[in-house]
Amino acid sequence: MTEPGDFATIGYFICKFSDCPHFLGINADRFISASDCLCDHEPKIFLCHGWQPGGDNQEYINTCFLGKEEYNKMSEEISELFAVGAVLANGMFLRKEDAKYIYKEYFCDEKHILVSVSTKKEYLCLLDGVIAAEKNTEKLPDEKIIGNDIIGWDISGFHSFLCNSLHERFDGICFNKYGLLDEDYGKTEERAKRIAGLGEPVDWFAAIMRAVQI
Repeated sequence: MTEPGDFATIGYFICKFSDCPHFLGINADRFISASDCLCDHEPKIFLCHGWQPGGDNQEYINTCFLGKEEYNKMSEEISELFAVGAVLANGMFLRKEDAKYIYKEYFCDEKHILVSVSTKKEYLCLLDGVIAAEKNTEKLPDEKIIGNDIIGWDISGFHSFLCNSLHERFDGICFNKYGLLDEDYGKTEERAKRIAGLGEPVDWFAAIMRAVQI
């Protein structure tokens, strides 16, 4: 039997709702993912001020911010977090308070959602030391589960099993409006074990996605 203490929070993402990639064949209204192959995560580190060659992209500034001043302020704050390892290149925040602040300050609208990603502690060893297990042993947050995913760490970010359409190998698989698995964690864990060695060169594991309360 799985107990809450068996799990740990990996990190937090500000996910931008997007159209579900057509090739997946999934009916999802507000698609999100821990994989930046499939989902935009904010802030986009390499589009921040001071980053070359992508920084100061006018389209990004016009689309996501009230103006250059707000964009520059966000860029300075996120660059400071990146410098101390509190946010990673794929947009994953390691501290809840940082993720909540950046979300509330710049991305708190109907286009985005702040989520946490959790998994069994035994799978933290698959993250190449990026996430220190001893720092992620807190009790799971009392926040709404919005679905499960199967993900794997690859150098600087996550792949989802959807990246290679591995979901097509399963019968009776069900997705919710977010494009996440609509089933209990144990079932998702079984699926992750069944696709070991397939698709991207990663170790697949089951993850829980939660909506972070603001």
